[in-house]
Amino acid sequence: MKKTRKDSKKKDTIQKNNRSAVIKEGIKKRKPQLLFLITVAILMMCYYAITGTDVFSKSFLPAYLSVVATVTSAALSLIGFSNYTSGTVVSSQAFSMNIAYGCDALEPTFLFIVVVLAFPAQWKKKIIGIVGGVLILYSINIIRLITLFLTGIYKREYFELMHIEIWQALFIFLALILFVLWVSIAERTTVREKV
Repeated sequence: MKKTRKDSKKKDTIQKNNRSAVIKEGIKKRKPQLLFLITVAILMMCYYAITGTDVFSKSFLPAYLSVVATVTSAALSLIGFSNYTSGTVVSSQAFSMNIAYGCDALEPTFLFIVVVLAFPAQWKKKIIGIVGGVLILYSINIIRLITLFLTGIYKREYFELMHIEIWQALFIFLALILFVLWVSIAERTTVREKV
């Protein structure tokens, strides 16, 4: 009976060691992916910590939203829609739209920046990707705000649907597509550089 207890303890120890080895090997194989996810998580926590401060919410955000409203207003004027801005509100005789937190595209833009920073690539490619991506996402957000304003003028009953259901999901999807495109371009140029 003593032998069987020792044998079963040995088997348990061997199984535990095997499980530990398998886990360690799995972590080792997935180290780049785990490092990427950890980096993204840490940087996004930093983003949320910054956006939760008074400096952000009382100083930076109102100024930034005012700029977004001004650019949206200018773009609407360029395409022939008479409008004016007052702080973060873009108005016409037919419709007014307040550009508030969440309409700024900061979160998906920062997420794009974070995943580019966390991805293993050369810094030159990361900087080009970030600058290009931010400009593209900012432009898409202005297009989004213009379409929302026009929806408010012509089909007001669809404004909330466009604002909440369609554009929010579409914007996040476009940010992810932009990241995938950047990765494919960065990897393609890396392959060309090696050849």
